[in-house]
Amino acid sequence: MKRIIMFMTIIALPLCGFAQHYTLDELIEVGLEKSYDIQAEKVNELDAGSSLRSSYYGLLPTLSAGYERAKYFDAADPQWNEGASLYLSKTISLNDPSYYNIYTAVNNLKNARYSLVERRQKIAYHVFSSYLSILQTQETLEIQRKNLELQEKIHQQIKLQYDSGNKSILDLKQSEVSLIDYEIAVNEAENALSSTRKNLFSYLNLQDDGYEFLTPEIAIGITDQDFSSNLPLEKQANLLKNSKINLLQTRMNLLPTLSIGYNLSHSDPNDVLDLPNYNRVNNSVFISASWNIFGLLDRYESYTSNKRTHKLLELSYQNSEKEYSIQLENLQNDFKTLQKSYELYEEKLKLSQENLNMAQEQYRLGMISLLELDDKKLEFQNTQLAKIQRYYQLLKKQEEINLLMSEKILGKW
Repeated sequence: MKRIIMFMTIIALPLCGFAQHYTLDELIEVGLEKSYDIQAEKVNELDAGSSLRSSYYGLLPTLSAGYERAKYFDAADPQWNEGASLYLSKTISLNDPSYYNIYTAVNNLKNARYSLVERRQKIAYHVFSSYLSILQTQETLEIQRKNLELQEKIHQQIKLQYDSGNKSILDLKQSEVSLIDYEIAVNEAENALSSTRKNLFSYLNLQDDGYEFLTPEIAIGITDQDFSSNLPLEKQANLLKNSKINLLQTRMNLLPTLSIGYNLSHSDPNDVLDLPNYNRVNNSVFISASWNIFGLLDRYESYTSNKRTHKLLELSYQNSEKEYSIQLENLQNDFKTLQKSYELYEEKLKLSQENLNMAQEQYRLGMISLLELDDKKLEFQNTQLAKIQRYYQLLKKQEEINLLMSEKILGKW
Protein backbone atom coordinates (compact mmCIF):
# COMPACT_ATOMS: atom_id res chain seq x y z
CA MET A 1 0.00 0.00 0.00
CA LYS A 2 2.88 2.32 0.85
CA ARG A 3 4.44 1.73 -2.56
CA ILE A 4 1.16 2.46 -4.30
CA ILE A 5 0.82 5.77 -2.44
CA MET A 6 4.42 6.66 -3.30
CA PHE A 7 3.83 5.78 -6.97
CA MET A 8 0.66 7.90 -7.15
CA THR A 9 2.48 10.78 -5.50
CA ILE A 10 5.30 10.62 -8.04
CA ILE A 11 2.87 10.47 -10.96
CA ALA A 12 0.97 13.45 -9.60
CA LEU A 13 4.06 15.63 -9.09
CA PRO A 14 4.30 16.85 -12.69
CA LEU A 15 0.55 17.52 -12.70
CA CYS A 16 0.04 19.35 -9.44
CA GLY A 17 3.47 21.04 -9.21
CA PHE A 18 6.07 21.11 -6.51
CA ALA A 19 4.49 23.51 -4.00
CA GLN A 20 6.43 26.45 -5.51
CA HIS A 21 9.82 24.83 -4.92
CA TYR A 22 11.86 21.76 -5.83
CA THR A 23 13.39 19.33 -3.37
CA LEU A 24 16.16 16.82 -3.97
CA ASP A 25 14.17 13.80 -2.78
CA GLU A 26 11.21 14.56 -5.04
CA LEU A 27 13.34 14.96 -8.15
CA ILE A 28 15.28 11.77 -7.45
CA GLU A 29 12.03 9.82 -7.06
CA VAL A 30 10.78 11.24 -10.35
CA GLY A 31 14.02 10.20 -12.03
CA LEU A 32 13.78 6.69 -10.64
CA GLU A 33 10.19 6.32 -11.78
CA LYS A 34 10.30 7.91 -15.23
CA SER A 35 13.79 7.03 -16.40
CA TYR A 36 14.00 4.93 -19.56
CA ASP A 37 17.07 3.19 -18.15
CA ILE A 38 15.07 1.95 -15.15
CA GLN A 39 12.34 0.58 -17.40
CA ALA A 40 14.95 -1.21 -19.53
CA GLU A 41 16.58 -2.77 -16.46
CA LYS A 42 13.20 -3.96 -15.18
CA VAL A 43 12.50 -5.61 -18.53
CA ASN A 44 15.92 -7.28 -18.40
CA GLU A 45 15.13 -8.62 -14.94
CA LEU A 46 11.79 -10.01 -16.11
CA ASP A 47 13.46 -11.63 -19.13
CA ALA A 48 16.12 -13.19 -16.90
CA GLY A 49 13.40 -14.62 -14.65
CA SER A 50 11.59 -16.00 -17.68
CA SER A 51 14.83 -17.57 -18.92
CA LEU A 52 15.36 -19.25 -15.54
CA ARG A 53 11.86 -20.72 -15.56
CA SER A 54 12.39 -21.97 -19.10
CA SER A 55 15.61 -23.69 -18.03
CA TYR A 56 13.70 -25.52 -15.27
CA TYR A 57 11.14 -26.65 -17.82
CA GLY A 58 13.99 -28.44 -19.60
CA LEU A 59 14.06 -30.97 -16.74
CA LEU A 60 10.52 -32.13 -17.44
CA PRO A 61 10.03 -35.43 -19.28
CA THR A 62 8.59 -35.62 -22.74
CA LEU A 63 4.86 -36.18 -22.47
CA SER A 64 2.66 -36.30 -25.54
CA ALA A 65 -0.94 -37.29 -26.16
CA GLY A 66 -2.40 -38.03 -29.57
CA TYR A 67 -5.77 -38.69 -31.16
CA GLU A 68 -6.73 -39.67 -34.68
CA ARG A 69 -9.92 -40.50 -36.58
CA ALA A 70 -9.61 -42.10 -40.00
CA LYS A 71 -11.71 -43.86 -42.65
CA TYR A 72 -10.07 -46.25 -45.09
CA PHE A 73 -12.10 -46.33 -48.32
CA ASP A 74 -10.33 -49.35 -49.77
CA ALA A 75 -11.50 -51.55 -46.93
CA ALA A 76 -14.28 -54.11 -47.50
CA ASP A 77 -16.51 -52.25 -45.06
CA PRO A 78 -15.25 -48.63 -44.84
CA GLN A 79 -15.97 -47.19 -41.40
CA TRP A 80 -14.61 -44.41 -39.28
CA ASN A 81 -11.99 -45.68 -36.83
CA GLU A 82 -10.46 -43.66 -34.03
CA GLY A 83 -7.37 -44.11 -31.93
CA ALA A 84 -5.51 -42.39 -29.13
CA SER A 85 -2.04 -42.61 -27.62
CA LEU A 86 -0.09 -41.37 -24.63
CA TYR A 87 3.72 -41.21 -24.65
CA LEU A 88 6.04 -40.47 -21.69
CA SER A 89 9.81 -40.43 -21.98
CA LYS A 90 12.73 -39.07 -19.94
CA THR A 91 16.44 -39.34 -20.65
CA ILE A 92 19.10 -38.43 -18.09
CA SER A 93 22.57 -37.67 -19.40
CA LEU A 94 25.84 -36.55 -17.76
CA ASN A 95 26.23 -33.70 -20.23
CA ASP A 96 22.57 -32.77 -20.49
CA PRO A 97 22.51 -29.01 -21.27
CA SER A 98 19.47 -28.50 -19.02
CA TYR A 99 21.52 -28.67 -15.82
CA TYR A 100 24.11 -26.19 -17.06
CA ASN A 101 21.39 -23.88 -18.38
CA ILE A 102 19.77 -23.70 -14.93
CA TYR A 103 23.04 -22.77 -13.25
CA THR A 104 23.77 -20.11 -15.86
CA ALA A 105 20.23 -18.72 -15.72
CA VAL A 106 20.44 -18.36 -11.92
CA ASN A 107 23.59 -16.27 -12.24
CA ASN A 108 22.08 -14.22 -15.07
CA LEU A 109 19.06 -13.43 -12.90
CA LYS A 110 21.36 -12.31 -10.09
CA ASN A 111 23.20 -10.04 -12.50
CA ALA A 112 19.93 -8.59 -13.80
CA ARG A 113 18.92 -7.72 -10.24
CA TYR A 114 22.34 -6.27 -9.51
CA SER A 115 22.07 -4.15 -12.67
CA LEU A 116 18.69 -2.81 -11.59
CA VAL A 117 20.02 -1.76 -8.17
CA GLU A 118 23.15 -0.32 -9.76
CA ARG A 119 21.12 1.67 -12.27
CA ARG A 120 18.95 3.11 -9.48
CA GLN A 121 22.07 4.25 -7.64
CA LYS A 122 23.53 5.83 -10.78
CA ILE A 123 20.30 7.70 -11.50
CA ALA A 124 20.06 8.91 -7.90
CA TYR A 125 23.68 10.09 -8.03
CA HIS A 126 23.17 11.81 -11.39
CA VAL A 127 20.13 13.74 -10.17
CA PHE A 128 21.90 14.50 -6.88
CA SER A 129 25.01 15.77 -8.68
CA SER A 130 22.96 17.90 -11.09
CA TYR A 131 20.89 19.28 -8.22
CA LEU A 132 24.03 20.35 -6.34
CA SER A 133 25.50 21.85 -9.51
CA ILE A 134 22.42 24.05 -9.80
CA LEU A 135 22.68 25.14 -6.17
CA GLN A 136 26.37 25.87 -6.57
CA THR A 137 25.83 27.81 -9.80
CA GLN A 138 23.02 29.84 -8.21
CA GLU A 139 25.23 30.89 -5.31
CA THR A 140 28.16 31.51 -7.64
CA LEU A 141 26.00 33.73 -9.85
CA GLU A 142 24.81 35.72 -6.84
CA ILE A 143 28.37 36.35 -5.65
CA GLN A 144 29.65 37.16 -9.14
CA ARG A 145 26.90 39.73 -9.56
CA LYS A 146 27.95 41.35 -6.30
CA ASN A 147 31.56 41.26 -7.46
CA LEU A 148 30.56 42.92 -10.72
CA GLU A 149 28.72 45.69 -8.87
CA LEU A 150 31.77 46.32 -6.68
CA GLN A 151 34.13 46.26 -9.65
CA GLU A 152 31.97 48.82 -11.44
CA LYS A 153 32.27 51.07 -8.41
CA ILE A 154 36.01 50.51 -8.24
CA HIS A 155 36.36 51.29 -11.93
CA GLN A 156 34.44 54.54 -11.50
CA GLN A 157 36.65 55.52 -8.55
CA ILE A 158 39.83 54.80 -10.48
CA LYS A 159 38.50 56.72 -13.46
CA LEU A 160 37.85 59.75 -11.26
CA GLN A 161 41.31 59.45 -9.73
CA TYR A 162 42.82 59.14 -13.19
CA ASP A 163 41.02 62.28 -14.33
CA SER A 164 42.40 64.11 -11.30
CA GLY A 165 45.91 62.80 -11.97
CA ASN A 166 46.10 60.44 -8.96
CA LYS A 167 46.07 57.22 -11.02
CA SER A 168 48.04 56.20 -14.09
CA ILE A 169 46.65 55.04 -17.39
CA LEU A 170 47.90 51.55 -16.47
CA ASP A 171 45.70 51.53 -13.36
CA LEU A 172 42.70 52.60 -15.42
CA LYS A 173 43.24 49.94 -18.07
CA GLN A 174 43.77 47.30 -15.42
CA SER A 175 40.46 48.19 -13.79
CA GLU A 176 38.77 47.94 -17.18
CA VAL A 177 40.27 44.48 -17.69
CA SER A 178 39.06 43.41 -14.22
CA LEU A 179 35.59 44.77 -15.01
CA ILE A 180 35.45 42.73 -18.23
CA ASP A 181 36.59 39.64 -16.31
CA TYR A 182 33.70 39.98 -13.86
CA GLU A 183 31.23 40.60 -16.69
CA ILE A 184 32.46 37.39 -18.32
CA ALA A 185 32.14 35.54 -15.00
CA VAL A 186 28.52 36.71 -14.57
CA ASN A 187 27.64 35.82 -18.16
CA GLU A 188 29.19 32.36 -17.86
CA ALA A 189 27.47 31.71 -14.52
CA GLU A 190 24.09 32.68 -16.01
CA ASN A 191 24.63 30.39 -18.98
CA ALA A 192 25.85 27.55 -16.75
CA LEU A 193 22.77 27.85 -14.55
CA SER A 194 20.43 27.83 -17.54
CA SER A 195 22.17 24.85 -19.13
CA THR A 196 22.31 22.82 -15.93
CA ARG A 197 18.61 23.31 -15.22
CA LYS A 198 17.67 22.44 -18.79
CA ASN A 199 19.79 19.29 -18.73
CA LEU A 200 18.32 18.14 -15.43
CA PHE A 201 14.69 18.65 -16.41
CA SER A 202 15.30 17.13 -19.83
CA TYR A 203 16.70 14.06 -18.09
CA LEU A 204 13.66 13.94 -15.81
CA ASN A 205 11.28 14.62 -18.71
CA LEU A 206 9.69 17.44 -16.72
CA GLN A 207 8.87 21.05 -17.45
CA ASP A 208 10.91 23.55 -15.47
CA ASP A 209 8.51 25.99 -13.84
CA GLY A 210 11.40 28.08 -12.53
CA TYR A 211 10.81 27.24 -8.88
CA GLU A 212 13.50 27.61 -6.26
CA PHE A 213 15.74 24.66 -5.40
CA LEU A 214 15.70 24.01 -1.67
CA THR A 215 19.11 23.30 -0.13
CA PRO A 216 19.14 19.78 1.42
CA GLU A 217 20.72 19.06 4.77
CA ILE A 218 23.45 16.49 4.22
CA ALA A 219 25.91 15.33 6.86
CA ILE A 220 29.55 15.32 5.80
CA GLY A 221 31.83 12.54 6.89
CA ILE A 222 33.06 9.15 5.75
CA THR A 223 34.91 6.31 7.43
CA ASP A 224 38.04 4.94 5.81
CA GLN A 225 37.51 1.40 4.61
CA ASP A 226 39.27 -1.12 2.44
CA PHE A 227 37.62 -2.20 -0.77
CA SER A 228 35.78 -5.50 -0.48
CA SER A 229 33.32 -5.69 -3.36
CA ASN A 230 30.65 -3.81 -5.28
CA LEU A 231 27.87 -4.63 -7.71
CA PRO A 232 29.96 -4.42 -10.91
CA LEU A 233 32.50 -6.79 -9.37
CA GLU A 234 29.74 -9.14 -8.22
CA LYS A 235 28.43 -9.22 -11.77
CA GLN A 236 31.89 -10.08 -13.03
CA ALA A 237 32.08 -12.87 -10.44
CA ASN A 238 28.82 -14.34 -11.75
CA LEU A 239 30.07 -14.15 -15.33
CA LEU A 240 33.17 -15.97 -14.17
CA LYS A 241 30.97 -18.66 -12.62
CA ASN A 242 29.09 -19.03 -15.88
CA SER A 243 32.38 -19.36 -17.72
CA LYS A 244 33.46 -22.03 -15.26
CA ILE A 245 30.28 -24.07 -15.75
CA ASN A 246 30.63 -23.68 -19.52
CA LEU A 247 34.20 -24.97 -19.24
CA LEU A 248 32.94 -27.94 -17.23
CA GLN A 249 30.29 -28.66 -19.85
CA THR A 250 32.81 -28.68 -22.71
CA ARG A 251 35.09 -30.92 -20.62
CA MET A 252 32.24 -33.38 -20.04
CA ASN A 253 31.69 -33.48 -23.79
CA LEU A 254 35.10 -35.12 -24.11
CA LEU A 255 33.79 -38.13 -22.16
CA PRO A 256 31.49 -40.82 -23.55
CA THR A 257 27.85 -39.88 -23.60
CA LEU A 258 26.14 -41.88 -20.85
CA SER A 259 22.37 -41.88 -20.78
CA ILE A 260 19.61 -43.56 -18.83
CA GLY A 261 16.02 -43.28 -19.91
CA TYR A 262 12.51 -44.55 -19.43
CA ASN A 263 9.73 -44.94 -21.99
CA LEU A 264 6.08 -45.50 -21.31
CA SER A 265 3.45 -45.45 -24.02
CA HIS A 266 -0.18 -46.58 -24.35
CA SER A 267 -2.53 -46.70 -27.28
CA ASP A 268 -6.17 -47.55 -27.97
CA PRO A 269 -7.06 -48.55 -31.51
CA ASN A 270 -10.80 -48.45 -30.99
CA ASP A 271 -12.58 -46.40 -28.38
CA VAL A 272 -10.56 -43.51 -26.92
CA LEU A 273 -12.99 -43.29 -24.02
CA ASP A 274 -12.58 -46.93 -23.06
CA LEU A 275 -9.71 -46.26 -20.68
CA PRO A 276 -9.65 -49.72 -18.96
CA ASN A 277 -8.94 -51.36 -22.31
CA TYR A 278 -5.87 -49.27 -23.18
CA ASN A 279 -3.09 -51.39 -24.65
CA ARG A 280 0.38 -50.94 -23.21
CA VAL A 281 2.75 -50.63 -26.15
CA ASN A 282 6.02 -49.81 -24.39
CA ASN A 283 7.25 -49.82 -20.79
CA SER A 284 11.02 -49.92 -20.74
CA VAL A 285 14.22 -48.61 -19.19
CA PHE A 286 17.41 -48.23 -21.20
CA ILE A 287 21.04 -47.40 -20.53
CA SER A 288 23.32 -46.33 -23.34
CA ALA A 289 26.90 -45.20 -23.86
CA SER A 290 28.37 -43.67 -27.00
CA TRP A 291 31.56 -41.90 -27.99
CA ASN A 292 31.94 -39.90 -31.17
CA ILE A 293 35.61 -40.61 -31.86
CA PHE A 294 36.23 -38.09 -34.62
CA GLY A 295 34.03 -35.52 -32.90
CA LEU A 296 36.59 -35.40 -30.08
CA LEU A 297 38.89 -33.24 -32.19
CA ASP A 298 36.29 -30.49 -32.55
CA ARG A 299 35.21 -30.81 -28.92
CA TYR A 300 38.80 -30.60 -27.70
CA GLU A 301 39.36 -27.38 -29.67
CA SER A 302 36.19 -25.96 -28.14
CA TYR A 303 37.41 -26.95 -24.68
CA THR A 304 40.85 -25.35 -25.09
CA SER A 305 39.25 -22.17 -26.48
CA ASN A 306 36.86 -21.93 -23.51
CA LYS A 307 39.77 -22.58 -21.17
CA ARG A 308 41.68 -19.60 -22.58
CA THR A 309 38.60 -17.41 -22.36
CA HIS A 310 38.05 -18.44 -18.75
CA LYS A 311 41.65 -17.58 -17.91
CA LEU A 312 41.20 -14.10 -19.39
CA LEU A 313 38.02 -13.60 -17.37
CA GLU A 314 39.90 -14.53 -14.21
CA LEU A 315 42.60 -11.98 -15.00
CA SER A 316 39.96 -9.37 -15.79
CA TYR A 317 38.28 -10.00 -12.45
CA GLN A 318 41.56 -9.66 -10.58
CA ASN A 319 42.46 -6.46 -12.44
CA SER A 320 39.02 -4.97 -11.76
CA GLU A 321 39.38 -5.76 -8.06
CA LYS A 322 42.73 -3.96 -7.97
CA GLU A 323 41.41 -0.99 -9.96
CA TYR A 324 38.39 -0.55 -7.70
CA SER A 325 40.67 -0.69 -4.67
CA ILE A 326 42.89 2.03 -6.16
CA GLN A 327 39.87 4.14 -7.14
CA LEU A 328 38.53 3.93 -3.60
CA GLU A 329 41.88 4.95 -2.13
CA ASN A 330 42.12 7.90 -4.53
CA LEU A 331 38.55 9.01 -3.80
CA GLN A 332 39.19 8.84 -0.06
CA ASN A 333 42.34 10.91 -0.47
CA ASP A 334 40.45 13.42 -2.62
CA PHE A 335 37.76 13.62 0.04
CA LYS A 336 40.31 14.29 2.79
CA THR A 337 41.99 16.96 0.65
CA LEU A 338 38.68 18.67 -0.08
CA GLN A 339 37.66 18.43 3.56
CA LYS A 340 40.92 20.05 4.64
CA SER A 341 40.57 22.76 1.98
CA TYR A 342 37.01 23.42 3.08
CA GLU A 343 38.10 23.79 6.70
CA LEU A 344 40.91 26.16 5.67
CA TYR A 345 38.52 28.24 3.58
CA GLU A 346 36.21 28.43 6.58
CA GLU A 347 39.10 29.89 8.60
CA LYS A 348 40.04 32.16 5.73
CA LEU A 349 36.43 33.34 5.45
CA LYS A 350 36.42 34.23 9.15
CA LEU A 351 39.63 36.20 8.74
CA SER A 352 38.27 37.90 5.61
CA GLN A 353 35.15 38.84 7.56
CA GLU A 354 37.28 40.29 10.34
CA ASN A 355 39.41 42.20 7.81
CA LEU A 356 36.27 43.52 6.15
CA ASN A 357 34.87 44.65 9.51
CA MET A 358 38.11 46.44 10.35
CA ALA A 359 38.22 48.01 6.89
CA GLN A 360 34.65 49.29 7.29
CA GLU A 361 35.61 50.84 10.63
CA GLN A 362 38.76 52.37 9.15
CA TYR A 363 36.73 53.76 6.24
CA ARG A 364 34.24 55.25 8.71
CA LEU A 365 37.14 56.96 10.46
CA GLY A 366 38.59 58.17 7.18
CA MET A 367 41.73 56.06 7.45
CA ILE A 368 41.28 54.26 4.10
CA SER A 369 39.58 55.05 0.84
CA LEU A 370 36.40 53.55 -0.54
CA LEU A 371 38.56 51.81 -3.13
CA GLU A 372 40.49 49.95 -0.45
CA LEU A 373 37.25 49.03 1.31
CA ASP A 374 35.81 47.61 -1.88
CA ASP A 375 38.95 45.54 -2.40
CA LYS A 376 38.32 43.94 1.00
CA LYS A 377 34.74 43.23 0.00
CA LEU A 378 35.90 41.54 -3.19
CA GLU A 379 38.34 39.44 -1.21
CA PHE A 380 35.61 38.39 1.21
CA GLN A 381 33.17 37.46 -1.57
CA ASN A 382 35.77 35.53 -3.55
CA THR A 383 36.61 33.56 -0.40
CA GLN A 384 32.91 32.84 -0.01
CA LEU A 385 32.86 31.61 -3.60
CA ALA A 386 35.83 29.28 -3.04
CA LYS A 387 34.28 27.88 0.13
CA ILE A 388 30.99 27.19 -1.65
CA GLN A 389 32.78 25.35 -4.45
CA ARG A 390 34.69 23.16 -1.99
CA TYR A 391 31.51 22.43 -0.04
CA TYR A 392 29.59 21.09 -3.02
CA GLN A 393 32.64 19.23 -4.33
CA LEU A 394 32.92 17.59 -0.92
CA LEU A 395 29.29 16.45 -0.98
CA LYS A 396 29.65 15.02 -4.48
CA LYS A 397 32.88 13.23 -3.61
CA GLN A 398 31.22 11.66 -0.58
CA GLU A 399 28.42 10.17 -2.66
CA GLU A 400 30.86 9.20 -5.40
CA ILE A 401 32.53 6.96 -2.84
CA ASN A 402 29.15 5.45 -1.95
CA LEU A 403 28.47 4.87 -5.64
CA LEU A 404 31.81 3.09 -6.10
CA MET A 405 31.13 0.88 -3.08
CA SER A 406 27.52 0.24 -4.23
CA GLU A 407 26.22 1.69 -0.99
CA LYS A 408 22.98 3.65 -0.84
CA ILE A 409 23.13 7.17 -2.21
CA LEU A 410 22.34 9.59 0.63
CA GLY A 411 21.49 6.51 2.67
CA LYS A 412 18.21 6.05 0.76
CA TRP A 413 18.70 4.90 -2.81
